[in-house]
Amino acid sequence: MGDGSGSGIAPCVFYCCYLLRSLKPGTRDYVYVGSTPNPVRRLRQHNGEISAGAFTTRSRRPWEMLLIVHGFPSKASALQFEWAWQNPHLSRHSSVDSVPFDVSRVLYGPRQKQLATKLLALSVMLAAPPFCFWPLAIACPDPVLCDSVRTQAQRHRVPRHIAFENRDIAQVFEQAPMQCMYLGLPAPGETCVICRVVLDEARPWGACTVCSAPWHLYCLARTTSPSSNGSRPSPLLPTIASCSQCQADVLWGQVVRAFVQPQ
Repeated sequence: MGDGSGSGIAPCVFYCCYLLRSLKPGTRDYVYVGSTPNPVRRLRQHNGEISAGAFTTRSRRPWEMLLIVHGFPSKASALQFEWAWQNPHLSRHSSVDSVPFDVSRVLYGPRQKQLATKLLALSVMLAAPPFCFWPLAIACPDPVLCDSVRTQAQRHRVPRHIAFENRDIAQVFEQAPMQCMYLGLPAPGETCVICRVVLDEARPWGACTVCSAPWHLYCLARTTSPSSNGSRPSPLLPTIASCSQCQADVLWGQVVRAFVQPQ
């Protein structure tokens, strides 16, 4: 596997949504949802350490960052997720028809800025299209909160490819560029391990992160049947594929992002 362009491998763009909780006395359960390409810097902005923090959070400083959601296909998709998370009572992704009455009573209730509401909304959204098809991961530094979020997500049947990580947020941000690298052009003469045809820039391709086996994305999708989960429609493309060489799980969204050159 190589980069025939000679320009080197470039990192994919990182963008995440985050959940803040106010530490100001009397507002312990007050939370704020936002999005950013740099969660470490953004928390400092919210706390007034550097300029450009959101005006609506100034009166409830200081803040702590409870968790981030990352792995979005694009900045636009992260902004879509952010709006739905901020407004579960307005979003079509948490409509009355898709959730039980006891859940909708919380999502559409008056406590939209409370921690319990936002954590419940997160689980509901991760189980709903299109978010349930994306290669998302939730990073939470508090092990107790991380276990609670994971358990709640399981109750709402969040698909297994969405990861819940008990990790430091700064560490996740620093290591993010290494998790999804732009592949560039295939090496001269490199062939798809499935169809044995030489890879070229005209047909989207990818490579296994475990064994480095290269394949056309079409060939990989063709050998993987999209799974259906009763309560949600079956996607046209798989959310998880299996490498034809080592059988390792491959997140479809990450494979596609590695092929698309960052702007």
